[in-house]
Amino acid sequence: MGPQLSTGSKSRSTGEGPLLSEKENSTIPFFKVVVNGKEITEEALGAIESVTFEDEINTSRIFTMKLSSFDFDDGSFRFIDLDDFCLGSETKLYMGMDSSTLMMTGEIVSIEPHFGEDKSTVEIHSYDQLHRLGFGKKQRTFSNKSDSELATMVAGDWNLSSSAEDTKIKYQHIWQYNQSDFEFLLERAKRIRYEFFVENKTLFFRPSQENSSPSLALEYRVDIAEFSVRLRTLYMGSEFHVKGWDFIKKEPILAIAREDDEISDMAAGETGAKITKSAFGSGLSAVSSAALDEKIENSLDAKKLAVAQYNSQLVDAVTGEGKCAGIPELRAGKTIELKGIGRFSGIYYVTSTTHVIDNEGYNVFFRVRRVGV
Repeated sequence: MGPQLSTGSKSRSTGEGPLLSEKENSTIPFFKVVVNGKEITEEALGAIESVTFEDEINTSRIFTMKLSSFDFDDGSFRFIDLDDFCLGSETKLYMGMDSSTLMMTGEIVSIEPHFGEDKSTVEIHSYDQLHRLGFGKKQRTFSNKSDSELATMVAGDWNLSSSAEDTKIKYQHIWQYNQSDFEFLLERAKRIRYEFFVENKTLFFRPSQENSSPSLALEYRVDIAEFSVRLRTLYMGSEFHVKGWDFIKKEPILAIAREDDEISDMAAGETGAKITKSAFGSGLSAVSSAALDEKIENSLDAKKLAVAQYNSQLVDAVTGEGKCAGIPELRAGKTIELKGIGRFSGIYYVTSTTHVIDNEGYNVFFRVRRVGV
């Protein structure tokens, strides 16, 4: 007998026994789907085979709903006539165990029927409004703007509110050359180790959050069913150099990021850089990585870029992926504490999650990273 799935006020069971609502048994996975302000029909609800939510840093959040599309009563196909679900329809997905959590508000971007030998299905894909920034290519120049001001301007172009943390440095000229707004903003964000996402029609633009307090504590064999982790050698060297040219002062610019420029050590005993140096010799002190950036504004900008790039490599020293039972609060862009895994226990940054409710219950697959062990 498969697990029972509760969908809040409307429930269905994939096994035997009576239907259970959220109030009757809060340990049963449940979900709710709203399309254009209304919960989906009982027929659609009963046809759902799975619902999946995916989020990843600097990527649109995705909600996928898979339904059985063949109607055995009259031998016809359903949910593919573009009446129940059509491109552009607003969707809301709620998932949970003990309480209902709004996972995302999005809009349908694709409808994918599959006609098979044994059964036919249709997948409905929704993205959050960040996907709109991918429409078209633009060529334009911005003058005397900071990256946070650019993010606010881009948000306004797509009728989004903005919450952009001040990046302070203003640039004389910034070019958006044959790029979508998404590509342009991603380029600017990666340059200074910022992240951006859309939530409740607001575009957030902020530094990476490795130094934030853990939002959850999860323990292996208690909360976590599986976890794999990798400690890797860092080949970047002990320093990161950024070189450029100051067009006002007519002189070269050099900024260096090194040990003690870590944005956060994430409470690790040793960073990946220190472990690499210890393993392969003190000669690595003379090894560095460098980048030439023609867009550097001044020495302050160069230092910010050097620190950002140094930390971008440092945070990939330890990466892992795991599986746990449904926790809707486990999301990309948050720190969590993992316990019960020996030397690898500690604070990790969540880079992506996939939440799935299907006949196997509610499971979350997640990816994490940290600077050391």
